[in-house]
Amino acid sequence: MKRPMFTSLRYFVPWSLAVLILDAGLSWAGFTPPKNLSRPGNREGAATRGVCRVQTAANEPDLTALVPASNIGLTAANRPTFYWYLPANNYQALEFALFQNLADGTQVQIYKQQFPMAHRPRLDSITLAGDVPPLQEGVDYRWTVSLICNPRDPDPSQIRFVEGWVQRVALPATLNKQLRQTSPVERYNLLASHGLWYDALETLVKLRQQQPTNPKVNALWTELMTAEEVGLKRLSNLAIAQRSRGN
Repeated sequence: MKRPMFTSLRYFVPWSLAVLILDAGLSWAGFTPPKNLSRPGNREGAATRGVCRVQTAANEPDLTALVPASNIGLTAANRPTFYWYLPANNYQALEFALFQNLADGTQVQIYKQQFPMAHRPRLDSITLAGDVPPLQEGVDYRWTVSLICNPRDPDPSQIRFVEGWVQRVALPATLNKQLRQTSPVERYNLLASHGLWYDALETLVKLRQQQPTNPKVNALWTELMTAEEVGLKRLSNLAIAQRSRGN
């Protein structure tokens, strides 16, 4: 099976969004999610009983799925990239799974893969490989990330997990044309203002990997994470390491 790609997000670097906005003279539309679109979900990890724990510093988030506050995000990609934050922990394995929501409300698992926890980065991402069924337009998919204490004895009470939702939508022809003619920053702004969460997030991550000291790009990240529609403030002061091929 083709290995998925992972993204590392390793270091906390504080900065002031207000100062950056004044210095850089920024203007942007911001993330605009679709109205009346939400799904039930658990995007932040909950405490479990047992020998496995997460070790978070002050103000550091727990295991967190990077999805908007509505728990669902849109994408125009048939195999998008999913992001989650992974705090220090003593779990043994990490499992990513993807489920398709059927017309009758039931779900069927279409992908699952488990990875050893050793040396995992703080923020992982997985891009669906070519052997994974492409997402269908207008269909809901639920994705989960689980921390497993003992893969040989996966006691549910010892599993810490988060989940999010994704729905693929058609990319309007006019927007597609604009995206081909814009700079990377303008591309991010267009994707975010059209509510394409997964596409905008991936674009912004790549921008920050390519320009880690660019105050404009860093400010866009902080603005996105602190937006009311997103509500991931504790991830707003993170610096993104270069992309690496995963375990």
